[in-house]
Amino acid sequence: MEKLVAAFRELDADDLDVMAEEFYGRTEKCLEAGKDNWAQVYALIAVAAVDALEPLRPNDN
Repeated sequence: MEKLVAAFRELDADDLDVMAEEFYGRTEKCLEAGKDNWAQVYALIAVAAVDALEPLRPNDN
C-alpha cells in the first residue's frame, strides 16, 4: 500500500482526484454486482489516491 501511495504522489492533485473518483465508482459497481473482493481491491486503490493527496492539501489547522 505504501508503494502505491508513493507512486500516486508522483501525480498532480487533479490526476489524483480523477483516480480516486474512478476507483470509488468501480467499488460501487462491484458492490452492486456482488463482487465484494473486487470492491475491496478498488476501494483500497481509491484510499491510496486520497492518502496521496494529503501532503498536497493545505493544513486546516
